[in-house]
Amino acid sequence: MSNETQPEVILSDDIYVLYQQHYNYLVFVGLKNGMDLCAVKDNINQTFLGFLEKGTDFSKISNVKSYILTSFRRKLIDTYRIEQKYKMESLDDFSDAWSEPSVEELMLNSQALEELKEKLSRIYEGLPRRCQTVIFLKYYEGLSNEEIAERSSLTIRSVYNNLFEGIKRMREEMAKENLSPKDLNIFMTLIFV
Repeated sequence: MSNETQPEVILSDDIYVLYQQHYNYLVFVGLKNGMDLCAVKDNINQTFLGFLEKGTDFSKISNVKSYILTSFRRKLIDTYRIEQKYKMESLDDFSDAWSEPSVEELMLNSQALEELKEKLSRIYEGLPRRCQTVIFLKYYEGLSNEEIAERSSLTIRSVYNNLFEGIKRMREEMAKENLSPKDLNIFMTLIFV
């Protein structure tokens, strides 16, 4: 017989012992992460139930406490993600989202959209002609870079460079006008209508 120490063997029957040993610490970790006590207890139970269902062999794990803690934290993260995915809004928010806008709101939105379109049109008109052409063919006619090159007698590299330069200049001008980059997407859909 050898005098070497054997690793501690933990059978699935002893999982209750592990549960008792780590329960208070896991409650502390869960509460520290902002969960309520009921949710923390549920996640602890789910973690240990997972160990039983998987038939986790703790005898092959060198640091049991770290393994349990990591598994529990992952369970907390999964729970948080699920809660965020299915988070319910209050009925007040829901009813406001589906209410009809007033005539005044519609007019103000329409006016704001027209002002935005005018500003973006001025910016577009300030671009070099070659950039305007490439942007028009790309976003209005929906052509690929290769198709634009064929139609405009430019090389594919020139199409790419003009497209990049045009959008870069538009963004710079938009920043000067305090317009959001998302307004560029709106512009690309509205400018040629």
